[in-house]
Amino acid sequence: MLLHLTENSPEPMRSQIARQIRGKVLSGDLAEGSELPEVHRIARAHHVSPRDVQRACETLVEEGLLVREGEAGFRVAEVSPRQRRELAQRRLFDDLREQELSLRELELARDIQRRLLPPARVDGERFTVASRSFPARFVAGDFYDVLRAADGSVSVIVADVAGKGFGASLIMASVKAMAPFVADGRGVAETLCELNRRLCGELGRGQFVAAAIARLSPAAGVVELANAGMPDPFAVAHGRSVEALEVPGPRLPLGIRPDVPYASLTRRCEDGDRLLLFSDGIPEARLPSGTPLGYDAFAAILRRATQEVRDAEEWLDGVLDEVQRATGATLEDDWTAVVVELRRGAEG
Repeated sequence: MLLHLTENSPEPMRSQIARQIRGKVLSGDLAEGSELPEVHRIARAHHVSPRDVQRACETLVEEGLLVREGEAGFRVAEVSPRQRRELAQRRLFDDLREQELSLRELELARDIQRRLLPPARVDGERFTVASRSFPARFVAGDFYDVLRAADGSVSVIVADVAGKGFGASLIMASVKAMAPFVADGRGVAETLCELNRRLCGELGRGQFVAAAIARLSPAAGVVELANAGMPDPFAVAHGRSVEALEVPGPRLPLGIRPDVPYASLTRRCEDGDRLLLFSDGIPEARLPSGTPLGYDAFAAILRRATQEVRDAEEWLDGVLDEVQRATGATLEDDWTAVVVELRRGAEG
């Protein structure tokens, strides 16, 4: 009798054993009256505890699916069609109830993750930050943050954790928690260096975080940018140009190798200029033909958007709406985009 058991499953081993034997009985794979292998034999064959096998079989005895044969033996009970239907319906109900509980847990996890993110719009003195984040699953591996400093500058972080689901979301929460402390008093390149050093000591094999950080100083009209494996951000000058900003030096994502000497790029900004940071899920979204949208096509969408007079939030929504019209409603990867706009002549 072959069972497919998983040691690392959150489901207890005895429950896995009982569920799989129950399924074989109800499906007819184990015929009425047939004897099960002796408990210790099942345990040896599957490298599990005899106690777990014994308790699983006792559970099925209570359900009326098995009867005892000696001290450690069991055989399949005679089960009427009516009993078989009732048991199958009860198991279906139990499965649906477990799925409902899992759904509630997923919704709770998604709600907690949303609460970790800053507001979708942050207005400060002489700047506006607008952001959008859409998870491909219940929880995301992308994240962003907005960090305001006492000197009037504002830092924007956009990151993409390798993988999807709960594992990536837990790493995301950890990175987001440490980022404000690491960034305090450091330049953007220094911030990535320190985050990298810490993550190399915490992440497991195959785990890493791509991240980009930009710091806007509105009074000076400059933005400083550093990048560790994210797409090149776009500098958008209204009605004039859209330019990808490529930071020099190493671009290795965080957590792979310690002591990576990240560098930074500094650029002057004029009133109304915008900087767009985004995750690769947006330009790599697939067209109906199956090919990715691509970075050039994404840049073309941005150029068209620069011709319209809209505030930062409306502009970002318009850009993402056009991408979605081109690629469809289903997301294969998380989408995150954050735009920071300089408003030197206005008060927030």
